[in-house]
Amino acid sequence: MTWTKLSDDFADDCWTLSDAAFRVHVEGLTWSNRKLLDLRIPKSDVRRFAKNPEAVAELVEIGWWSDAGEFYLIRHHANYQRSREDVIKQQAANAANGRRGGRPRKPPREQASELTTSSPETQSLTDSPSESTTERDRTGQDRSGLTNGTNDETGWPEVRRPGAQLRPVPAPLSDESWQALASGYDR
Repeated sequence: MTWTKLSDDFADDCWTLSDAAFRVHVEGLTWSNRKLLDLRIPKSDVRRFAKNPEAVAELVEIGWWSDAGEFYLIRHHANYQRSREDVIKQQAANAANGRRGGRPRKPPREQASELTTSSPETQSLTDSPSESTTERDRTGQDRSGLTNGTNDETGWPEVRRPGAQLRPVPAPLSDESWQALASGYDR
C-alpha cells in the first residue's frame, strides 16, 4: 500500500479551483501513487479514476499539471510524494523484516540495561518513515527521566526539559476544589 501526502495548507492552495478540478487533482495524486507512476499519468488512465475528466484542462491551464504528450505530469504537491524507487525500496525492507518476524520484541526491563548494542538479527533493515521517538513508551508512563520529584512549596510534580528552567506542573483538582469553583459561577 502506498500513501498520498497532502500538506496542511493543501486546501488553501486549492481554494480557486472548481470542485471538479480539486477532485481530479486529488484523484490524480492518489492514482499516481497507487500505481507507482511517479506523477506521470497516462492520458488513457484519466477516465479510469476521474469522475470529471474534463477538469484536467483547468489543472493544465493553471500549471498544476503539464501536458507531456502521451501523459500528464502532476507538478503541484509533487515534492510531498515519494518516488517509485523509494516506495519499492521501503516495501522490500518491510518484506524482509516481516520474514524475520517483524519488529524485534523489547527485552525485559532487567535485561534492557545490560544490552548496549543490538545484534544484526534484531536490527531493522530500515527506519520506517512513520517511526518516531517519544518520551513515553505507550504505557502512559514517562520513561525519559524528565521528572524531578515534587516542588516543596506546592507539592506538585516538577518537569525538567533540557535547557529549560524547572517549573511546577499543577496537580489535578480535588472534588472539594471542583465544588468550590462550581459554586462561584452563576448559572
